[in-house]
Amino acid sequence: MRHLIAPFFCMLAVGLFLALTVRAVETDAASFVLIGLAGAAFFIRRCWVETHRAWPTFTRHLARRREMRLSPPVIRINPHRDDVQ
Repeated sequence: MRHLIAPFFCMLAVGLFLALTVRAVETDAASFVLIGLAGAAFFIRRCWVETHRAWPTFTRHLARRREMRLSPPVIRINPHRDDVQ
């Protein structure tokens, strides 16, 4: 799941900026409202870009794991054992 770490952190930053915006509205600090909205908009855009960049790799990784899970186990036959005659 390491492919989606950057979008996860971007969404975490969006949450922090939105919390800053809400707190700034409550305390009547208009300059921080603008900073919070600008930061949230920036990180929403970055999250969108990073998700679209990482999604194909992520789906290929999931498909590979699905194939490994569904493939039959490999059975090794050793004809040179002493007890086989």
